[in-house]
Amino acid sequence: MKPVVRLTASATSALPRWLLLTICIVYASFGLFGRDPWKNEDAAGFGVMWTMANGTTHDWLLPNLVGKYITSEGPVGYWLGAAAIRALAPWVDASNASRVFTGLLFCAACAFVWYAAYLLGRRAEVQPFKYAFGGEPEPRDYGRTLADGALLILLGCFGLAERGHETTPQIAQFVCVAMLVYGLVRAIDKPIQGSLWWGVAMGLVAVTSNPVLVGALLIGTFAMAVIAPEVRTRWLLLAGLPVALVIGFSWPIAALQRFPDDAVWFLNQWVRGSVNAFAGPPGSALRYAAKNLPLFT
Repeated sequence: MKPVVRLTASATSALPRWLLLTICIVYASFGLFGRDPWKNEDAAGFGVMWTMANGTTHDWLLPNLVGKYITSEGPVGYWLGAAAIRALAPWVDASNASRVFTGLLFCAACAFVWYAAYLLGRRAEVQPFKYAFGGEPEPRDYGRTLADGALLILLGCFGLAERGHETTPQIAQFVCVAMLVYGLVRAIDKPIQGSLWWGVAMGLVAVTSNPVLVGALLIGTFAMAVIAPEVRTRWLLLAGLPVALVIGFSWPIAALQRFPDDAVWFLNQWVRGSVNAFAGPPGSALRYAAKNLPLFT
């Protein structure tokens, strides 16, 4: 039996758009500028961007930290920071310039999450109980209420506070996954448009992240299409997949054409590293956990 939500129109008053936008901007900008890079991934990500901004085509196609290849992710996330460093160099120091796109991408991810939840929330299948004499919320109002809640829950994720302010490719991966979810939701009522969004997002995931994440998202997409036939898989294959392939293979092909020897080694490490990262912990890590877990708990 389908669960029924009992809700009145007065209970679905949406937050003003300006307030939501202000919350996102404040969240994204606080702690973003006016500081040196934090240690570990933040400093390493800035180092790769700085190397690109002051380097050659080789540095842009094969990300490295002053000669040491960084093969864990694709280059597009680094490209954005490096482009900002170059564009803003006369006015803004490199450390702050590298994080301009971090804030913009974070706000873009928030927008994709909000609109995906809104499109789902206004569908007929999820509308609350209709009272005999009216008083239930309109579909658009109910959708906005659910979207506001989804966005506030997203901002409440503790891990996002750090990752959303670092100079790393992970924020670019985050916005790509949010775009992919939006594309799948949009494909329910506008199959071609949604499939194109999905294809762009899938291609960008490939050049910002690693092959394992691409494979996981592909499997998840088609598993969802089986469970939810409202998503027309035919258009994902005909419209979205070609776009994803063009974008996804553009960087490897360009790197292989310009620097074939280095690119072969780099791409091999890129694929192998992503597979090893998801291969499970080694035996030593499992033994350490078994020995110390009782003490920690």
